[in-house]
Amino acid sequence: MSGHKRIAHFILFSLLLSSCREKKEEVFNNTIAVKIVNAQEKFLDNELSSFGTISYKLKNDITALVEGTIYSFPVKDGQHIKSGSVIARLRNLQLEIQKSQCLSSIEAAKASYDLTSAQYNESVLAVESKLLSIEKSELTIKQKEVEFKSKQKTFEKQKSLYEIGGVTDYNIEQLELELGSLETELKILRKEQEISCLGFRKEDLIFNGIVPSEDDETFHKQIVELNTRTAKAQVASAKAQLDSAEQQLKSVELLLEQLTIKSPVSGIVGQKYYENGEYVKENEKILTLIDTSSVDAVIYIQEKDIVNFSIGTQVNIEIPSLNKNVKSTISEISPIADSQSGNFSVKASIGNSDNLIKPGMFVKCRFQKNEPEQFPCIPNTAIIQGTDNSAKVICVIKNYAVIKNITIKEQKNGYVWISDGIEKNEIIVNNPSPFIREGQLVEIIK
Repeated sequence: MSGHKRIAHFILFSLLLSSCREKKEEVFNNTIAVKIVNAQEKFLDNELSSFGTISYKLKNDITALVEGTIYSFPVKDGQHIKSGSVIARLRNLQLEIQKSQCLSSIEAAKASYDLTSAQYNESVLAVESKLLSIEKSELTIKQKEVEFKSKQKTFEKQKSLYEIGGVTDYNIEQLELELGSLETELKILRKEQEISCLGFRKEDLIFNGIVPSEDDETFHKQIVELNTRTAKAQVASAKAQLDSAEQQLKSVELLLEQLTIKSPVSGIVGQKYYENGEYVKENEKILTLIDTSSVDAVIYIQEKDIVNFSIGTQVNIEIPSLNKNVKSTISEISPIADSQSGNFSVKASIGNSDNLIKPGMFVKCRFQKNEPEQFPCIPNTAIIQGTDNSAKVICVIKNYAVIKNITIKEQKNGYVWISDGIEKNEIIVNNPSPFIREGQLVEIIK
C-alpha cells in the first residue's frame, strides 16, 4: 500500500471513531422517559402451597386362622366390601368329626353327672334319715331307762314287802324276770345305738379334721357333709368331666366359626390368592384388603421448604375433583428427597368414611409458615437480571437512574417482596428500557 492510501485510511478511521463517540455520548447524556412505581410495604402471608396425590394408608393381609377347603369365595378383585362382610367360607371335615365326638362326650358326661347328683341327693337323704333314726333310738333308750328305773323302784318296794311276808315268791320272781328283761333290752338298745352312731359322733368329726360345732344345726350339717363326702366327690368329678367336654366343644366350635372369614374393616379387595375348591393352610394369606376408611394425602415439598414441616404440622388439603376441603396434620415425612425431582414427600391422613376419596386423586396443600410480615413490594415487571433469590432494580434518585441489588423474599401473583436492597416508598423504574444507564438523567412520565 502506498503512503497516500495509508494516510487516507487512517483519517477515515479517525473520523468514524469520533462519530461513534459523539453518538454514544449523545445517547448517554440524553434524558430518557420512564414510568415508575413506588415500593410500598405489603403483607406477605407466608403461605406455602404445593400439590400431591391420594394414596391408600393401610393394607390388610387376610389370613385363614384354620386350615380347610374353600367352598365359597364370593368377593372379586377391586370389589368394595364393608366391615363384617363374609369374605370366604372354608370346610374342615376333621373339625366336624371332632364336634360330633364332643357332643357324644357331653351327653355321656351329662348322664354321669345326673346319676352322681341323684346318688348324692340319696346319700344326703339317707344320712338325714339315719340321724333321725339315731334321735329316735336315743329317745327310745331314754324311755327304757325311765321304765327300768321305775321297775327297779317297784322291785325294791316289793322286795321289802316280801321280807315281811307281804308278797309271795311268785310276785318277786316275776318282778325279777321283768327287771332282767328290761335291763337286757336296754343293753341291746345301747349297743345298737353305739354301732349306728359310728361316723355320726363328735370324735368322728375330729378324726376327719372337722372341728365340731356347739350349734346343733351346724353340727347336723357337719355330720351330713362327713357322711356324703364320697358321693359329693363323685359329683365333682362328673361335673369336671362335663365342663371339660363342654369346653372342648366350645374350642371346636370356635375353630369352626373361624372357617367363616369376615372382613375386619371396610375396604377394597386388592388381590385374591386362592379360588373355590383350593386347600388353605393355617395362617395362609388368602387376599389383600385395602383399608379405605382413611387415606393419605402425599404432598411433594421443595427442598427449601421442607424445613417448615414437622410431625403434627397442621395443613389444609383441597381435593378439587370432590370440591372438598379438609384440615389435617402431617403424620410422616420422607427422610430423603426423590432422586429425580429433588422434592421431599410428606403425608397427611384424611378420613374417608364415605369412601368417596380414591387413590390417585389430585390434591392441593396450603400451609401457613408463620405470621404475615410487611416487606417493600414492587411488580415483577420492575425486575432486571433476576434470579429466584436476588435481582437488580433501577431506582430514581434526584432524577437520575441508580441500579441497586435486591434480595427477594417471595415472588407470587406478579409481585416481588424484597427483604433487602430498597426501602419503603423508593421510586423504582417499571418496565425499564435496556438502554438505561446508571447515572442517566430520567424523566418520569405518567
